[in-house]
Order: sequence, then structure tokens, then C-alpha cells
Amino acid sequence: MQWWSRLTGKQDNRVGDPHPESAYARRRAGDADIKIGYLELWIGIGLNQSWPWLDVAVRIGKGWGAFVDHHAPLVQRPDFIAWVPKLRAFVEGQADEVTLRSLGGSMGVTLRRGPHGLTGEAAFQHGPNSQMVKFQVWEDSLRAAVPQAEAVLARVEAGRNLGWRPKPGKSALMARASGIEPDAPPSQFEAWDSGLGTGGDVKLEYEVDGYGWYGVGVNVGDRSGEFGGGYLTDIMGDLLRAATALVGGARSAKVVSLSEPGQSRIEFERQVLRTVEGPEPGVPGDAVTGCMVRIFESDDTSGANAELVFEAVARSPRAVAEAIYRMAHPHFEHGAGPWSDAMAALEGALASVPRKAED
Repeated sequence: MQWWSRLTGKQDNRVGDPHPESAYARRRAGDADIKIGYLELWIGIGLNQSWPWLDVAVRIGKGWGAFVDHHAPLVQRPDFIAWVPKLRAFVEGQADEVTLRSLGGSMGVTLRRGPHGLTGEAAFQHGPNSQMVKFQVWEDSLRAAVPQAEAVLARVEAGRNLGWRPKPGKSALMARASGIEPDAPPSQFEAWDSGLGTGGDVKLEYEVDGYGWYGVGVNVGDRSGEFGGGYLTDIMGDLLRAATALVGGARSAKVVSLSEPGQSRIEFERQVLRTVEGPEPGVPGDAVTGCMVRIFESDDTSGANAELVFEAVARSPRAVAEAIYRMAHPHFEHGAGPWSDAMAALEGALASVPRKAED
């Protein structure tokens, strides 16, 4: 009797098998669900296991010769469902190997057919402990295992929607529940605007003085800013890597420039500028994404008490990435130096990721 029956004295009303069992309970109650040579498997679909997991009990060997008697592995339902027809194909000689494996690696059972006949191998991992066991398999046991596995499959699929189903008319007995209104149909997603505008064009310029110092000018729309530093930081390489991250969909990217003393921090962050009306009720419309560009300055190399000195919205993250690419390109005329990989990665990203209308 299930918990509901024990508490109320009423009939359990769960969908599917009214008394689902764990593998441990099945192991104690009776014979194995599947026997393959000296391997025995019990497959549980107990209520204590969350979807989509099945729990498994395993025994290898007989009587005093049983050297594995293990309960703990969890196998996903889809993996077990896919394994059963593969087992049949193996038995019929259409495949030379078949494996039932836990997603987390707690158990793996492999059957092989080779020049020296049939072999079975099982591996177990539980925390810091692991074990690998080979066991004997013979053709008759394989043929018998197929209908056994298919019977388990039928039980697993019957329990696919295991859960509570209310009795018809039950809500009519509850005054508060009887007045519940049906869910309203989905509404239309309206167009939305952030008020940040469409975002401006972007231009960056990188200059060096030949003595270990550089300056970077930043223009977004009609706003301009700048930052600089020394070669303690690889600002060119870091900007190229930040641009690659933006093209790849990163939510934000940050670059730090040290100026001995002092620090500049440049931040790029995606901003939704506006959305269009949804194409149908319940479906949101496309979003147009810009990129906020900010420069913070601090007199301390640690970046403490940094002050925001520049903030502007670019029309898209890709526009920022392309501006960084154009900034870097002239500095490759005489060899890429240490920036070769970063530039190649950005160039590949720009070539591979499709452009959008706002780019």
C-alpha cells in the first residue's frame, strides 16, 4: 500500500503500475529481471528515483562464487530504451559489441563477440572506489536475455508517465477549487524600446610611441574617449580576445590596461535596445542587441575607486568586434608578433558567425 493509501485508507490513484519498485526491492523479492550468462540485472522504476533515471542492482556469479552484488548505479531511461534493440541486434549477430552505461560512469556493462567467442565485462565506479569484472557469457543465455530485456522495456515504458492523476469531479467537492478560472490564452508580445536609441558606429585607434607606451582612442557615435598604458598589459591581444568573445555570444567582456601607476578598465556589455512585436500570441519577437562601452579610470594600479569616464552604446556587439579588428589590422603589416593567434581567432569568428541586420 502506497503512502496515500496508508494515510487516507483510500485507493492509490497513480498512473501506471500502482506499486512501482526500486531495483533493491526487486532484488530482495525475486529472480533477476535480465540474466546474461553469470550477470544478473534488476531494473527499478521506484518513486524514489526522479525522471529520467532507472536504478539498477547487479550480481555477477552464483552462490558462494558471487563476487559482485551491487546496488547503486543509475541509468537514464532513454539509454536503457535504446539498449534493448541493440542487445537484440548483438544476439542476432548484427553487431560485435553492445554496452549499457550509466551517464555518470557509475556502471558500464559491455558484451563482445570476438575470434575467441563471447565475453562480458562490467565496470563500476563509486566515489574513490572502482572495480572491473569479466564474466562468462554463452549463446543460450543471450537468446533468453532478449525477451527478458523487452519485458523490462515494456514495464519501463508503462511507467513513463508515472505520477498523480486526480479523480474525475474531485474539485467539485472543494469550494475554493470550484471557482478556479481556466488559464487565459497567451497574449501578444508587444514591441518594446529601451530608450537607449539605435546605438552608434564604432571606431578605435591604437597608437604607440615607440618607448613602451600606447594610447587607444574610442569613438562611439558622437562620443569619444581614450585610455592608455604601458606594456605591462597586452592590450592589443586582450582587445582581440574580447572581440572574439563578443562575436561568440558572450554577455560581456572586460579588458584592463595598466599605466604605472593607475589602471584603465574597459568593459563591453550586451544591451537589449528594443524588441519587435511577437509574430503570434505567446511568441516573443526578435530582440535587437547593442553593446554598452564603458571606460573606468583609477589612480591606483589595483583599480580601487575607479571613476566612469566614458559610456556609450554601440549599435551591436559585432560592430565593436569589427572596430577592434580594423584597429588591429594596420599593425600586422610587418608581422603579427605575439598577436597572431588572437587575430586569427577573431578573423575566423567574424567569417563564421552570420551577420544580423543591426550589424
